[in-house]
This record gives sequence, C-alpha cells and structure tokens, in this order.
Amino acid sequence: MPSDISGTVSETLSGKRIVVGVTGSIAAVRVVDLIRDLIRRGAQVHCVMSAAAQQILHPYALEYASANPVLLEITGRVEHVEFCGVGGKADLLLIAPATANTVGKMACAVDDTPVTTFATTAIGSGKPVMIVPAMHEAMYRHSAVLKNLQALREMGVTVIDPRIEEGKAKIQDNARVALEVERLLGPQDLRGRKILITSGSNAERMDDIRILTNRASGKTGVALALEAYRRGAEVAIVSRFPQSLPVREIYAESALEMLDCVLAEAARGCDALISAAAVADYTLDAQAGKIKSGQEEMALKLKPTRKIIKTVRSAYPDLKIVGFKAETNISEEELLQRATESMRASDLDLVVANDVGKGGMGTDENRIVIVDRTGRKTVAEGKKNLIARRIIDSLVEVLRA
Repeated sequence: MPSDISGTVSETLSGKRIVVGVTGSIAAVRVVDLIRDLIRRGAQVHCVMSAAAQQILHPYALEYASANPVLLEITGRVEHVEFCGVGGKADLLLIAPATANTVGKMACAVDDTPVTTFATTAIGSGKPVMIVPAMHEAMYRHSAVLKNLQALREMGVTVIDPRIEEGKAKIQDNARVALEVERLLGPQDLRGRKILITSGSNAERMDDIRILTNRASGKTGVALALEAYRRGAEVAIVSRFPQSLPVREIYAESALEMLDCVLAEAARGCDALISAAAVADYTLDAQAGKIKSGQEEMALKLKPTRKIIKTVRSAYPDLKIVGFKAETNISEEELLQRATESMRASDLDLVVANDVGKGGMGTDENRIVIVDRTGRKTVAEGKKNLIARRIIDSLVEVLRA
C-alpha cells in the first residue's frame, strides 16, 4: 500500500495531490511504477484513464498503485471540476503517456475522453498541467503534432520531451518525470538564478595513456546539480564524467581545463559557484607517447595548478562562492578551524567541510559541516541527495541576504 512507501525517497511532494491521466500508448505500462515513484516523494495520486488506455492497462493496476479509485468516466459528480476546476483538489494534472491523438485534442479543447476533459478544465482554470508524450518517431515529427505541442507550451503546459530511440519517441524515464514534477511543484527558491557547479576529479596526463587523479566520484556534484535544478535554477556542471543530466554539462579533464570552463561560464553571468570538484593540486608536463614500463624507479616532476576559487574570486569579487574542504582523520574542532581558515583565505561565502578519512569519498553517504561567514555551523549526515539539499538551503540563505 502507498502508506508503506510514502516519503521513503523524500518529502519533496508532501501534501501535493497529483492527477495522473493515462492514454492509449503501450508506454502506459510504465505508469504503475511512475505512480509509486511520486508516492515515494510524498505525493497523493489519483488516476483518470481514457477508454484506449484501458485496452492496454487494467484500471485495477492503477487502483492498486495509487490506493484510490480510478476515474473511467465523467459522472454527475463532475470529477473534472472537482479536481481541476478553479479551487479544485489537484495541484497538478500529469498526462503520461500523452499520445499524438491526446496532444491534438488538448490543443483544440476536444473533450471526448475523460483525460482530455480534465485537460481542458485544468488549462482553463490555470492549474499546472504537464504532459509526457510517447508515440512513434514519425508521428512525433509530423508538423501538426509539433505545432500542437508548441501551442500547448504557449498555453502554459509543461512538455517533457521524449527520448528518441529505435524509431520511437519513447516516454521519458520515470526518474526524470518525477524530477520535473518536483521542479514544477517545488519551492522555486532558485528560480531565475544561474548556478555553476564543478564536480568529481581531474585527470592530469602523464603520457598518452596514464593519468594522475584521485578517488572523487562526483556523486555530490551530481546531487547538487539535481537539487539546484529541482528548485528552479538554471544549472551548468563542469566535470569529466558525462551524466545525462537535465542540466547543461561541460566537459573538462584537467584542472586547467576546468578553470578555463569556469571562467568562461562566469563571464556569461552566474549567481553562484559551487566548487565541489576535488581539483588536482599538482600537474606535470605530459610525455608524448607511452612511458616505458619495467623501470625500477621513476621520478615525476610535479608543479602546482592554478587555484580555481582564488582565480575566480579575483576576477568576480561579488560572486557567491561555496568551497569544499576535505581533510583526513582529524577532530571536528580542527576540521572547523581549517574550514574557517579556508573561508578567510579564499573569501568564500560558505565552506562545506568533511573528513574523508571517516568515509564519504566515492560512497552514497557522507557527513559534512557547513560553515558560513558568521561562524554558524550546520551539520548534515546521510544520503548525498539529502546533504545536497542542506547545502542548497544554505546557499539560498546567502543569495537572499
């Protein structure tokens, strides 16, 4: 039952009532899992189905998934108004999957299915509406379908673009749909803000094959990018690990490449830099080809890299910057002292400190201490997505100050 899983992933949709409209695409079989994913984020879910959807997926499946009766027709109860009218119960109408037929009817206010009747009512009353198209690629490329999608966007409908694979415009992954729902219904406290994030490790070339690097996985940077996006920000992430995120990804391998990318992005304008990458402190002059193996000893001549944070701070004195300070096997008092010293030395707005000797690097969990300019400290421990939320909470306070 939903009560067993409600809020087990997060509480980002707690108190939100979502109506899921299901139409006649084979992608309807994905909706049971989507409903459960929304409930795991705290949402209450009600479902409405078209007759075509019922030929693919039995209403009992959605009743089980949502623990609510499934609406199969509009009755004297005027369910479309109850949920999606002015002052209606629903916070969002999510139509997933949305067929080409449904998209066309929505664009023209044709109300011959329960789902499209809900849609016309929601759009007319100003309720948030999101659609997740799914169809064959040829149908998706049809000029009238594209025109209808654009018309819906102009009406304020959020369209989650499909994945183009195997000649089909496939429904987006459930995790992406859930993320977009969180963004739409979330606090939007970073709306209009541009956030730049560095993530993961660098790779400094020794030769054409070997590199010098560290164990940073980039999981914290990814979690920060997703949390900032969830809260309405325009996000860019600089990393050497492609992630297929719904944000702008910029590839940088070495510390110098990362610095160049950060400076270029800062020049375009951003509100904050979160320097979560474990940037290489040293580099070397790479040898062409491959260094021969079998040597009993080999000396590498290392030279320091340019410090990204200090370089950016010098160029952009008003930019809000969040720095990270990793230490190993020291007391919390000493960790806080070093974090404070780092803040003063680099003129940071926030420092996120952690002791990687006690875990965190490359894992899904961590324990951090966030320190601000006033000396206030905030401790966060647990999954990295929850830690990212606490860091973004602190950044929001800095941006509002």
